Amino acid sequence: MILFFIFLIVILSVGVISYPLFFNNLQIYRNNSAIKSKSGYANFWLSALSDLNEDYKLGRISKSDYLKQKTSLQRNYLNSI
Repeated sequence: MILFFIFLIVILSVGVISYPLFFNNLQIYRNNSAIKSKSGYANFWLSALSDLNEDYKLGRISKSDYLKQKTSLQRNYLNSI
């Protein structure tokens, strides 16, 4: 009976810890600051690209997510120029 409770606690612990690893959504990079000039928007998108590259190099996001977000940020940057 004690082994059953230990097994149950271990399974629940693994489930709670691993839940965010498997059910993680893409992070949407939002512009939280009020940018008034056109060059400010371009700087914002370049900053977002830089943050994305750092996250990829540190292994925080997968390659497929990196490529999706990178193309999206590059399009937004080119539209802001």
